[in-house]
Amino acid sequence: MGWFVCIIGAAWNSTYQALIIASVIVAAHLLLTSKNSSDIKLIVIAAVIGFIFDGLIQINSLIVYNDPGIPYPFTPLWIVMLWVLFSITLNHSMSWLKGRFILSAIFGGIGGPLAYIAGEKLMAITIVHSYTFIVLSVGWALITPLLILCGDKK
Repeated sequence: MGWFVCIIGAAWNSTYQALIIASVIVAAHLLLTSKNSSDIKLIVIAAVIGFIFDGLIQINSLIVYNDPGIPYPFTPLWIVMLWVLFSITLNHSMSWLKGRFILSAIFGGIGGPLAYIAGEKLMAITIVHSYTFIVLSVGWALITPLLILCGDKK
């Protein structure tokens, strides 16, 4: 649900309202789960990685982010929030990927670019070049197992 909130918020130029709703989702998650310290660690790591990864994509003109919020060249806050929302799934609904490096790399390498395609279809981003998908696939294939490794141990 948080993913859709951020994407629709960016597409409809309602980024700050979307960030407030997504923040409530993250806060509720932290209040309702028992893995707070591990989740908070993942939130920080994913936010930094997402800020850098998507910032590099933006600086290299591979993707244009609609409603960037903070002026270019900074990574839009709604994109960083998407990374935060992804991170809170890793110790919970995505915990089945723990210890499965190759599977998590495949999952990230396919799922990451698919999320960007969906974001483009919903008019939150514009993918500028076809080779952007290669960059996204390789990046997410490396980042997903790294984030899972940083998460709660089984």
